[in-house]
Amino acid sequence: MTYAYHPGAGFRRFDNAAASADQLAQAFRGLPEGSGPGHALAAFKRAAAYLAIPPSVVQLVDVLFAWTKPEDWRSASTPVVWPRNDKLARKLGLKVRQVQNLLDRAIALRLISHKDSPNGHRGGVRAPDGTIKWAYGIVLSPIGTRLEEFKAIAARGAREDDEIDALKRRLTAARRRTASLAQAALDGMVVGTGAEEELALAQSAARQMRNVRDISLLTGCVEQIEQRGRDLEGKVAAFLLEREALNHSAESNDIAPMGVNECIHSTTTTQPQTAKAVTSSRLAEKGSGNYDVRSAVPQSEVEEDLEKHGVDPDFIESVTPELCGSLGLGRRGWGELVQLAEQLADQNHIHRHAWHEACRIMGQRGAAASVIATVRKYQAGEVERPGAYLRGMSGRAAKGELNLGRTFHGLKDLRQAGAMRTMQAGGDPRSVGDIARRAMSQFVLSGRSS
Repeated sequence: MTYAYHPGAGFRRFDNAAASADQLAQAFRGLPEGSGPGHALAAFKRAAAYLAIPPSVVQLVDVLFAWTKPEDWRSASTPVVWPRNDKLARKLGLKVRQVQNLLDRAIALRLISHKDSPNGHRGGVRAPDGTIKWAYGIVLSPIGTRLEEFKAIAARGAREDDEIDALKRRLTAARRRTASLAQAALDGMVVGTGAEEELALAQSAARQMRNVRDISLLTGCVEQIEQRGRDLEGKVAAFLLEREALNHSAESNDIAPMGVNECIHSTTTTQPQTAKAVTSSRLAEKGSGNYDVRSAVPQSEVEEDLEKHGVDPDFIESVTPELCGSLGLGRRGWGELVQLAEQLADQNHIHRHAWHEACRIMGQRGAAASVIATVRKYQAGEVERPGAYLRGMSGRAAKGELNLGRTFHGLKDLRQAGAMRTMQAGGDPRSVGDIARRAMSQFVLSGRSS
């Protein structure tokens, strides 16, 4: 009968990591003058975070240092400790097998070595003066040998921490600045600056860079967000300055002598116009951007709510580009939006009576915004009967319970959340309607230039 012979059975595994740890242990010539085991342990702990050493291994080394004495770290000595694995297990609150795994991990990290007795047991004896007479067990010399290495790593890591903290403070400041500019653009109804997209990008960058320690990557990200913030600030400032100049010019032109025939007097009426008055041929003659529905009739409560929340044609188009894509080809105004709402009502089976009732109660701008919100939810599968839904909105508006401005800001938040999920998945955050609208706009502009 043939028996298999395993010469390594029952012995400690010896590999490249164990050989490297033994070399470090043999190279130990004592700690520098004025240094003790506490200095070595402190240097190791400070460097451990930058060496990706697991906390469980750090705790193991800390417990092992409890059995060593300053005499063990002199030039003619070797720091050896000999606690049994079951005792270490009680100290660490682990199982014996887990302690064995931690010891193997510490050897692989070149932190400890082993000095085995002939029978494989740990043990040792100290002289009356505290020096080790003989000992077999766990050797801590590699940590002493690597003392200067640990100090250098800890110092370099601290410098990197300071630099990373400074970069993250800059990133936070840039994100907050972008948010402030986006709010200013919203309050001032500034369009065409891409403020919302810049804010979403800055917020995403702040989240993605939260745990990054690559200084070059973090620096590039911070500089890009800061530059984009400066560009956005320039756009918003230029738009506000241009608007201020136009307002000043308009105020100057409003001053006219008495009795001039061209002076137009505004009139009011208690009879609201019908939707057909908005979509008549006279509307087209006035021009897509010059007509203002607000000048036709007094504002309803719903229209006042829209104005209070900054919901204008540009805002509605940015939230529902799939429905309002055609508005981007020319100058935008409430007249075009009302006409579009009538078309959407016809296309989505909303009865004309429901549309006229919405115009009577909410005003033409409020009715148009309500139809667009209704159709947006209908196409998203949130509404089954758009006509009934619009009548319900009219009923709430009649009671003063309709908050249409909040509805559109909710649609805006949903759109931004969807765009962020798309960006995280590596896709284009813009909707199909938005992409098509921009492509068509570029096509029209190129045709005009040619």
